[in-house]
Amino acid sequence: MPADPLDSLRMPLVPVDPRPEFAAALLRRIEARPGPLDRYTATVRYFVTDLDAAVEFYCGLLEFEEELRPSPVFAMLYRGDLRLLLSVPGGPGAVHTLPDGTVPEPGGWNRMTLQVGDLRATVEALRARGITFRHDVLTGVGVRTVLLDDPSGNPVELIEPISGYHQRNDP
Repeated sequence: MPADPLDSLRMPLVPVDPRPEFAAALLRRIEARPGPLDRYTATVRYFVTDLDAAVEFYCGLLEFEEELRPSPVFAMLYRGDLRLLLSVPGGPGAVHTLPDGTVPEPGGWNRMTLQVGDLRATVEALRARGITFRHDVLTGVGVRTVLLDDPSGNPVELIEPISGYHQRNDP
């Protein structure tokens, strides 16, 4: 029988063995959910130039947990119900060249927003670790906010709710 021409496009199967602590936390989250549509996990995908630096940034500074890193060009991280997928451009699964030749790259203005309890203290702690910010803390409608870059130039917005902040309550 001739080989399937799509075999060259298929990614190899990689066994996943998550850390026991992460697997236990994930099981607790699943068991706490009354139904499959009651809560959602948001997923953000960022392209990064250095996967190790990006994982260290998000896990070491912004309290994400690394669930898996099956290859040197992909990692899956979690922070609460937020799943962050990190991909190195050109790696398997990240080759989405548009018809005009444009390929994914880090940076831009789309971003994830993370809520913190004390924005000024968080900014001071991150500055002490060498993180630079795109601007100083600003006060907007219902939040104080600041924008920083991950090691690949992807923006991350930190917010602290203030008077007037509205958040949708779970039903």
